[in-house]
Amino acid sequence: MKNKELIKQQLAKRYWGEESKHYDYLRSKDSQRKYILERKTEIMKKFLGKSKGGNILDIACGTGRFFYLYGKRKIYGIDISRDQLKQAKKKDKKAILKICNAEKLCFPPEKFNVVITSQFIEHIPQYAQVLKEMVRVCKKGGTLIIDFPNKYSLTYLPTKIRLFSGKLPYLNLFSKKEIQAIAKKFNLKIIEWDYTVVITPNIFPDFLTPFVKRLNFFLLRIIPQVGYLHYVKFRKK
Repeated sequence: MKNKELIKQQLAKRYWGEESKHYDYLRSKDSQRKYILERKTEIMKKFLGKSKGGNILDIACGTGRFFYLYGKRKIYGIDISRDQLKQAKKKDKKAILKICNAEKLCFPPEKFNVVITSQFIEHIPQYAQVLKEMVRVCKKGGTLIIDFPNKYSLTYLPTKIRLFSGKLPYLNLFSKKEIQAIAKKFNLKIIEWDYTVVITPNIFPDFLTPFVKRLNFFLLRIIPQVGYLHYVKFRKK
């Protein structure tokens, strides 16, 4: 296992410089990636609900590609990449953006109505400390929205092979029971639960994406528990 600090440094370097300029494009350049993004957007819209008031903190906000979903909420975003935050500022000039370590957030307790993070918990060894900080800065009765890679998804074996071979440097995987234990530990109530896809479209040619959409629509209704990514909405008690 690599040193935890080394993993963090390697993760940060992935999103500096030119990568930041092309980040959004690379994650929506074909129909497969667009479909995954559509599913995430659909779930986040549902979880955020109709209420548009208050403020929201986006942990590891990156280029701010989800800012447009936050409505009239006052947006705060943190990241450790200055280059990513430069791109995020272009999305919303009023957003308050800071370079900040997610393990020690630069905000007072109970400041935010909503605290959200996407594609971040999976990458960091110190995820428990990040969760603790997210809960700390969330108001009582506030909302936390977090995604967790599913330990029992159909991609489990290929993921393990990629980790073993070194093609994937690090990844946290979670079962439903482990997420429920996280909720209990941090005094959170699980409000909603959803999954992105069961079958990833990336293993099919681009022209088959419409078929994969229909297939996932069916599978998510009969075996959602093997979906790739848990999306969970919590309420702070």
